Amino acid sequence: MKLAYKIALASVLAGGSHVVAAQHTQAFTSDERFYHEGIELFDRAKYGPAQEAFKKYIELIGDNARTADAQFYYALSGLYLLHPDAEQLILDFVRKYPTHPKTALANYELGLYYFERKNYKKAVELLKLAPTHLLSIKQNKELEFKLGYSYFATKDFDNAKLYFDKNKATGFREDEHRFGYASSYYAGYISYRKGDYASAKADLKVAEKNEAYANIVPYMITEILYKENDIYEVIRYGEAALAKKPAVQQADEIALLVGDAYYQKADYKTAEKYFSQYAEGKRSLDPVVQYKIAFTDYKNNNYKNAIANFKEVALKKDALGQNAAYYLGLSYLKENNKQFALTAFDQARKNDKDKDVTEAATLKYAQVSYELGNFREVINSLSEFHKNYPDSEQAEEVDKLLSEAYFSSNNYAEAIRHIESMEKKTWRILQTYQRVTYHHAVNLFNDAKFPQAVAMLEKSLQYPYDKEVTAASHFVKGEAYSIGQRYDDAINSYGAVFRTSPNAKEDYYTKSRYGIGYAYYNTKEYDKAMTHFKAYLDAIKPSNPNYNDATLRLADTYYVNKRYNEALNLYERVVSSSSPDRDYALFQKGVVNSIIGRNDKAAQALQEVITKFPNSRYVDDAQYQRALVDFESGNYQAAVTGFSTLINGMPDSKLVPHALQKRGIAYSNLQQNDKAIADQQRVLNEYPDSKVASGALYSLQEVLGSENRTNEFDVYLNKYKSANPDDSALETIEFNAAKNLYFSQKYDQAIPKFESYIQSYPKSKFVPDAKYFLADSYLRQDQTKGLERMKAVIAENKSEFVNRGIQRVADIEFEAKNYPEAIKYYSRLRDLATNRKEQQTALTGLMQSYYRTNDYEATKRVANELISQGNAALNAYNSALLFRAKASYAQGNLDQALKELRETAQTASDVNGAEAHYLVSEILHKQKKYKESLDQAFDFNTKFGNYDYWLGKSFLIIADNYAAQNEMFQAKATLNSIIQNAPNKEIVAEAKQKLAKLDGKSGQNETQQLQDSIPANDSTNQQN
Repeated sequence: MKLAYKIALASVLAGGSHVVAAQHTQAFTSDERFYHEGIELFDRAKYGPAQEAFKKYIELIGDNARTADAQFYYALSGLYLLHPDAEQLILDFVRKYPTHPKTALANYELGLYYFERKNYKKAVELLKLAPTHLLSIKQNKELEFKLGYSYFATKDFDNAKLYFDKNKATGFREDEHRFGYASSYYAGYISYRKGDYASAKADLKVAEKNEAYANIVPYMITEILYKENDIYEVIRYGEAALAKKPAVQQADEIALLVGDAYYQKADYKTAEKYFSQYAEGKRSLDPVVQYKIAFTDYKNNNYKNAIANFKEVALKKDALGQNAAYYLGLSYLKENNKQFALTAFDQARKNDKDKDVTEAATLKYAQVSYELGNFREVINSLSEFHKNYPDSEQAEEVDKLLSEAYFSSNNYAEAIRHIESMEKKTWRILQTYQRVTYHHAVNLFNDAKFPQAVAMLEKSLQYPYDKEVTAASHFVKGEAYSIGQRYDDAINSYGAVFRTSPNAKEDYYTKSRYGIGYAYYNTKEYDKAMTHFKAYLDAIKPSNPNYNDATLRLADTYYVNKRYNEALNLYERVVSSSSPDRDYALFQKGVVNSIIGRNDKAAQALQEVITKFPNSRYVDDAQYQRALVDFESGNYQAAVTGFSTLINGMPDSKLVPHALQKRGIAYSNLQQNDKAIADQQRVLNEYPDSKVASGALYSLQEVLGSENRTNEFDVYLNKYKSANPDDSALETIEFNAAKNLYFSQKYDQAIPKFESYIQSYPKSKFVPDAKYFLADSYLRQDQTKGLERMKAVIAENKSEFVNRGIQRVADIEFEAKNYPEAIKYYSRLRDLATNRKEQQTALTGLMQSYYRTNDYEATKRVANELISQGNAALNAYNSALLFRAKASYAQGNLDQALKELRETAQTASDVNGAEAHYLVSEILHKQKKYKESLDQAFDFNTKFGNYDYWLGKSFLIIADNYAAQNEMFQAKATLNSIIQNAPNKEIVAEAKQKLAKLDGKSGQNETQQLQDSIPANDSTNQQN
């Protein structure tokens, strides 16, 4: 509280008569003495004694009406003394005497009190009611400012501006009141805030004349000049402000604006001076500012600083980030760091916020890629250039670059796109197009991209210049359709091979027999399948990996057509072989013998499956069929024993309900009705929706009747009806609705649908499958929760998709590097596999898991099993060849590994072959056969040039061979070439380490620099 103004105010409050009275206190009556004594003390700002005097007067008179003035001064004295009860006393006075002359003054005083306490909302309410006619000029000026500031503090800027404008200084008088410059400052600020820069500038320049604001205002004025785009005045005024002593506030911000003004003038040397002043000591900068600083460094040829600043902005996804990435690339080129420039241009071209920058960055990216020898990437980056920039001035340069890159690359996809973009194509170009589309289709097929492979084969078949390529295209197309289970389309494609192949002895002609045989087999056209499997077997040798499999399928077709003796002969042939499918052949032998009444031989064959192949996926079938032979022969006690073995020893088998139902009938025939009843009841209790449930119901009815217990039957009849309702339309509709969401990959919507379905129809036959789909939906969104549910589906073992679930869990555990758990589930999938492809998928996972747990013997055992089965699963054969060799290598058996790796490289044209080819050169190097290792490594590019990682590794081994032969110049040149050209950062890192070692360095500094230059999230797509 500023007391000087309270003294001046007292005379106004007390009135003139009180002033005269204060000079003649001896003349007052004793009753009035205390009142006038209080007034005199109040005028002298002695508020404590004054309050005591007023208190005595009020107590002496004892009349509220007569003491109202004294009450007012008493409360006001307390307010000035900051007594805690003073505020309430003033409020009480206003409430008690609303018409009293001093009430308005009481509100005014209380308003000032609230202002001092920073309660601006209440201050506004009271100060706007102040009796201005009772106040002096200075008090009115104070009132204007404080009311304006209270409005300002409560964000009522319009009313605040009114009072500041009334109160502000003119700037022309030296005796301006003490609030004038403050009001000019705030009036200027409000105008600035509203965008009224002319008014703001005028007011702020007035405020600047006052010492209190001289150091505050310059930044705001400079910023206004900047916003007015008056860059010359920004420079003049800003530099003058920066020259002031002491330094003005926000000098760094003024320096930024001055620097930006010079930046706009393209005076980058001077801009750098002020930008540096701004940036000094700051840990982070606004992206726009940092970009301008970086661009200034670039223009001043200070490329290292430019790189440091552009890097911070280049990752932004807006136009600023795109420009920063582009100039970052140019800066790296100035520093001769092409690899890093390539990354920056790549970032810029993919941003696409500024089309001109995208165009320039795309061309730069292609040019640098070409200089680094990455021709495929040149084609990739420029493939759509003419379409995206039809009027580009760089069209001629792009065509030249594309042409040179195209003829230097063996990338089929890019070659295809380039040919397709050509306006005119000669027949030779179209012949090339036929071949490259075919080879690209094969690559897509090997990568399991079957729809794309088919589409590419369609393109190849449009130009049937080379008949062999045409036949091969039809064959691969048939294989793709078969994998996709589009058997009718597969049949058409295989049939086209027969029509177009120039020679019936061609490899694809023969393989098509096998493929079309399977297609007919899977569509249950067994007669046609029989014809082709027979023709296939006639065309191949028994050493062919698919010989035994084709023999089994031919036998199956005979079996279906009831040509049992012919089927039996073929099953016998496989049983006598070393085929991994001997268990199936033996099982079928037992089934056929049973059908033709040779029960002894049937029992013998089935028992052999059980004893010789205890881990076979057919062992439960064999056990069931073995017991069934006894059952159908009337040997019920033996049948009971056989069925019991299955029920008790293989509780997860899907044949358990069948065995229970049959055992129940056997017990009934043995007059053991209680046991018979128990078995049929168990079927209906545990498997009410199984295929044998109705048979169990009939058997139960019969045996209960014989025991005179027909009253128990209704319970099981109701259970059966509940599990097998006549009208299941609604639950089927709901299940299909949930499935449709699942197959549309709308997993977040499918999850609640399946949850609701399982809850609504707990006994539905679709529940096991619904649980599978629910678990798989969770797996695609929350792997932890999904994994737990999928394991529950597997444990329940009721869904027809349980094998898919096992594979999903195994794959997830494998990816999580939880190899023991992966081995557990892959093993189960192997045992439960329903076809050879599924079994080979399991074996492939097992093999790779064993390898990663350093169990090399188990790796080789599974690999050999896969190799013996042929290639039913995509690339399983190639992968098995590689891992068998890698296991031998890991065991230190280099000669054996060399033999196996060479076989792999010769057989496989995929990534497995690429790795094998490299490993051969690596082993030869370890054996100090440097020339052979060099020849092997140089030969890599002729077959596997598309595999960048293994190509890089091959060049690293080339450098190692040179160094071992003391050809240091060649070794260093090779490593430098890798560092400059290799797209794989891991390969570049290894090359740098080797080069540092050759240069006699410890490599420690080099390694640290390398770590700094490689992003933390970098990873190499290293296969196997």
